[in-house]
Amino acid sequence: MDADERSVSPFKPAPAWLAYAVGPVLIIVLVSLLAGMAIWTEQMRYRERATASTQTMARLTETQLSDTFDKIDIYLQLVALQYRDGLTLDTGGAAPSVVQRLPLIDLDSVKVADAAGLVRARPVPSRSRPQSVAEQDFFKRAIAEPDSDMVISGPQRPADGSSPVMVFARAARDGAGTLVGVVYASMSVPHFDSLFAGIELGTNGAAVLRTEDLRLVHRHPTSDEAREAVGSTRMSGALREALARQPNDGQYESTSVLDMRERVAVYRKLRNYPFYVIVGQDTHEMMEGWRINALLFLALAGITIALTLLAWYAPYRWSRQQIQAMHNRFEAIVQTSSDSIVSKTVRGIVTTWNRGAQQIFGYTPGEMLGRHVNRLAPPDRRDEEAMLVDRVRRGELVEAFETVRVRKDGSLVDVSMSVSPVLNDRGAVVGISTITRDISRNKALEAEIRAMAFNDPLTRLPNRRLLMDRLRQAQLSSGRQRSFFAVAFIDLDRFKQVNDSFGHEVGDQLLIEVARRLQAAVRQHDTVARLGGDEFVVLLEDLGADEKSAADHVNTVADKILDTIERDFHLRGKLHRCSASIGIRLLVGSQDSPEQVLMDADAAMYRVKHQRRALRSFAFE
Repeated sequence: MDADERSVSPFKPAPAWLAYAVGPVLIIVLVSLLAGMAIWTEQMRYRERATASTQTMARLTETQLSDTFDKIDIYLQLVALQYRDGLTLDTGGAAPSVVQRLPLIDLDSVKVADAAGLVRARPVPSRSRPQSVAEQDFFKRAIAEPDSDMVISGPQRPADGSSPVMVFARAARDGAGTLVGVVYASMSVPHFDSLFAGIELGTNGAAVLRTEDLRLVHRHPTSDEAREAVGSTRMSGALREALARQPNDGQYESTSVLDMRERVAVYRKLRNYPFYVIVGQDTHEMMEGWRINALLFLALAGITIALTLLAWYAPYRWSRQQIQAMHNRFEAIVQTSSDSIVSKTVRGIVTTWNRGAQQIFGYTPGEMLGRHVNRLAPPDRRDEEAMLVDRVRRGELVEAFETVRVRKDGSLVDVSMSVSPVLNDRGAVVGISTITRDISRNKALEAEIRAMAFNDPLTRLPNRRLLMDRLRQAQLSSGRQRSFFAVAFIDLDRFKQVNDSFGHEVGDQLLIEVARRLQAAVRQHDTVARLGGDEFVVLLEDLGADEKSAADHVNTVADKILDTIERDFHLRGKLHRCSASIGIRLLVGSQDSPEQVLMDADAAMYRVKHQRRALRSFAFE
């Protein structure tokens, strides 16, 4: 076999266009995935919105029903009170003031039975033979309730075939707790329809009221099937499963056993009453907007795919030039970025080092290329590099990881790092790309903002906000340990004269020096705060469980404070003297609010200021 024969391949070469088709095919796949994800995300959003809307309607319905039952309960209590106090068993009627309130509550009738179960009082007088309800479920349950709570019975179907009714009953007892009768009212199930009328359920939505044992009371909108099903426990299996998991409230999706429509439903148990309210929205109806959006997404995806196929015919040289131009732009962005953009191997050896990295860390590319990146890490953070690599290999997203690094001159710099993997054509991690940003100024600004929020800008002492927080903590700690603590309210005497005579700059210097002296006069864990102007507060904690010892300690500190304030102040080459008045509140625990404790110490200080004659005085509140 000669050379020419050996050079002939048995396989046909791949078409030239195949290499060009790889990109468009990938784009088509990506667009299809994005369209699918967008449609799926939009579907989830519509479902979440519909569920949230349904939950809101369920809460509103629950509130409306609970309020109605509360009104019925209050009404029954009024009737029970009037029956107990003024209505005898043979009057034949309820008190007029109660009857006049019947139209405000949609009840069919209100009756009163005596302790034996004989109906003795009605809203309309009756001369017929008293009816006995002693064997009725509501009567037995009402007299069995020790606290005379309202009981609800039903739905019951009357013997005359009329609409089912719910019965609300409450026992009437005298002052000694002896049963004197039972007040009960009935409400036709159709009356519940007015309670659901204000709910926007859409064309095919539904709201259902069931008893605690899941018997159907009412369905809105009603239908012949719903009216026939009143009192039954027939329901979807999804509702039973949801109630088994979450008895009080939850949601589920199922097909209704009454009209065979699929709905997303939310159920809630009424507060204080044995009912469940269930509100559902038709799945097809609530997803109508999603279907329109899905068609738009599909149309956009189709247009994109068509444009991609048209772009397939673009010249290869032009596309390569564009790719190269894009690469050049990216490289320019990397090199001109003020952030550190560094590439390294999975073992931490630096392979690229941009200008931003040199500006942040001080090392030139020649000093870092081929060196281990741990050169930038403080000794106590050398393990971070391996930890970050492990997280990236596990597929975790590492963004805004805040840490500390070391500059070339040895100084520390606060940085925020985002780490991403560099993959080969098989998807294996072959390198790490790190974008690092200097956040030292941000950290300094955050610290300054925190200081401004909790410290006095002039003296750098805790301000009122921080003082009140520490005072609350002192109260809690004192209450637990039964240890006394004290609040000393300090006001400088005649400070205004210093400002008026020597100017506010001298006054500010005086306040700064007073703050320094106050801090030196107390223990390290005690708090010295400035409220504003010439008012200071000293919080003395852990004074022990003995009141006399605690008071002696506070007296000693107060003397020390007055002594240090009365010493001469040398400000701007002049001698100044100052005195102060102190009001003290000594206490342990305290049910008073921190604001009240501070006001008591302030009041004590003002009594000292107005009553004392000596320069050195203080009083306990």
